[in-house]
Amino acid sequence: MEEKLFLDWLSQYTDASVCLDAFRSQKTFFRVNTIKRSVESFALKSKIKFEKIPFSSAGFKLTEPSNFEIGKTWEYFLGHIYPQSLSSMLVAPILAPEPKQHVLDVAASPGSKFSHMAMIMENKGILVGNDVRMEKLSALYATINRMNILNCIVTLRDGVNLDWKERFDRVLLDAPCTALGSGESAFDRWEIDHSKRIAAIQKKMLFSAYDALKPGGDLTYSTCTYAKEENEEVVKALLDNVPTAKLLEIPTDFPCERGLSDFGDEFRKVVRIYPQHFESEGFFIAKIRKEVS
Repeated sequence: MEEKLFLDWLSQYTDASVCLDAFRSQKTFFRVNTIKRSVESFALKSKIKFEKIPFSSAGFKLTEPSNFEIGKTWEYFLGHIYPQSLSSMLVAPILAPEPKQHVLDVAASPGSKFSHMAMIMENKGILVGNDVRMEKLSALYATINRMNILNCIVTLRDGVNLDWKERFDRVLLDAPCTALGSGESAFDRWEIDHSKRIAAIQKKMLFSAYDALKPGGDLTYSTCTYAKEENEEVVKALLDNVPTAKLLEIPTDFPCERGLSDFGDEFRKVVRIYPQHFESEGFFIAKIRKEVS
């Protein structure tokens, strides 16, 4: 899609020009891996230049020159840090997995949110990292080894048909999407029909992920795109068809916008993040509880 057409489309959601400008000038963020070292120890001893982020307990903004390659630092090779967008860092704390729980990451590779959940769980409980292709699992294994994640099991299943029934206390579905909020050239190759095709898969994945959730458990659905077809419409399909599925309010201490009012007041509970909010990629996050019937 041409840039002008994309901006016209994006303007239904946010200030399109401001959004695109902020997207093109994103900052680099990283998260300290507290499985291996404390935030205090890292801040005291690392020679990387950074700023602390007020609403992320282990997140930092890189303040090195633009040509600095964080993936070539000793901190990275030793698994003490994980480069991750600030928007992405919000997802695992919103799901809030606990150390004794059974937790599923449906589309876990390459492991950014997976490794964050392992950290929050203090490397305890059971954390299942699933993905659909072996090459994706290779990237996940690399993250597991570098970050010293011990509480995990890796599985190879299609997220559309996980075939797990009420096994997990927490489930994360960070769904495959058109990546309009993160892919540098995503809008060049994007058309609305692309979103609609992916949304059909996302809906099947969400129903499958919900089936894997225990009654009383929580599920977080997230994407790094803007299209309502891949966001509110996917969540609404579950809510409309499954009486036990209930949206939860996401408390926010960070800049964001709420879900689209077109879908009713209920969707004020979900979160939309645009690049201009804090120099990071665009994201959509919804949290759903499976009520005990």
